[in-house]
Amino acid sequence: MKYKDAKSIGEIMSEYLNASRLDDVANARRLESMWGEIVGDYINRQTTNRFVKDRKLYVAISSAPLRNELMLNRAALVVRLNEITGANVIDDIVFR
Repeated sequence: MKYKDAKSIGEIMSEYLNASRLDDVANARRLESMWGEIVGDYINRQTTNRFVKDRKLYVAISSAPLRNELMLNRAALVVRLNEITGANVIDDIVFR
């Protein structure tokens, strides 16, 4: 039997993830895990907690001066994080 409309496994998985909204969750987890690669080792060591909720990335930073510096560069970080994940995952970053 020969199938005319054969799909790759990647296409089938993509359709399933998009239909069940799991794609958003997967992208959020990927963004959280890529934080250290994007901001660098020093900032990653100062980060105590990070999570995505309601299209916002919440990041706990242990250094107040670093937190203020990151707040000034928040818009550029949002663009870069979304760009690297390949999806529009977050709209804002909240530093705590």
